[in-house]
Amino acid sequence: MTSTAPGRDDTSAAVLGEVARGPRIVLRDKRLGDAVEDYRWRTDPELTRFDAAKPLAVTYHEFLAVLREEVLYPNPHRRSLAIEDEAGRHIGNIMYYNIDTLRQEAEIGITIGERGCWSRGYGAEAVRALAEHLLGVRDLRRVHLKTLDWNRRARGCFRKAGFVECGRAERGGYAFVLMELRREWLRLTDAPHPPA
Repeated sequence: MTSTAPGRDDTSAAVLGEVARGPRIVLRDKRLGDAVEDYRWRTDPELTRFDAAKPLAVTYHEFLAVLREEVLYPNPHRRSLAIEDEAGRHIGNIMYYNIDTLRQEAEIGITIGERGCWSRGYGAEAVRALAEHLLGVRDLRRVHLKTLDWNRRARGCFRKAGFVECGRAERGGYAFVLMELRREWLRLTDAPHPPA
């Protein structure tokens, strides 16, 4: 049996606020208890560089007040989820936003904040689990994302999750690679690329 967090008998046990899961990860609703890790990650210059952003410049207490509002009053147009590993540790966050109900699509973003979890497949599992949730349960037709063109590790992660490159864009002086995953690709194959 896999070593798990207290309250989890095995990797298939339900987690409070669970939204989706992969073989080793669970995506769950955000909690106030996530604040310490979230604040550490959002003030880390190296991590924020991967998001083409600047480190957060507010105090922890100011950050906690904002997180409390987000937890108590979720935004219907943007949802942030925590990523837990197989031991129940909060290792990152994943979100979906820019939901377009007419076009049936949404944009996603991810941060694996714990460096010891980088390049171990957690990101690809989390992205794939969220994409399957959005394309299946939420009945969207397409999920898309953008990543900095120099971030090869992220592009590899997204390809592993089934996304394909679909364009390029520039914003705020940064160059991005655009990637997408469509519902019909999931129906036709579990292969990481759409049918030819």
